[in-house]
Amino acid sequence: MNKSFWVPLVVSFGSIILLYLLGFIAEIESLMFKLSLSYTEISLLPILIGIILGFLSERMMKLKIKAD
Repeated sequence: MNKSFWVPLVVSFGSIILLYLLGFIAEIESLMFKLSLSYTEISLLPILIGIILGFLSERMMKLKIKAD
């Protein structure tokens, strides 16, 4: 697969993992993933931010290629 596929994917997943890790370390409720026997609570904010960053990185790569 080409570079235009992998860079946004890595940026998306990397930012999602980093935000969940930051939420876990700093105990920020809106960035945490909680798992217990009775329920699972997933914050959607890191996922949304990861998707947005993936789209932005793809757009920036396309603009850079177009400018060259």
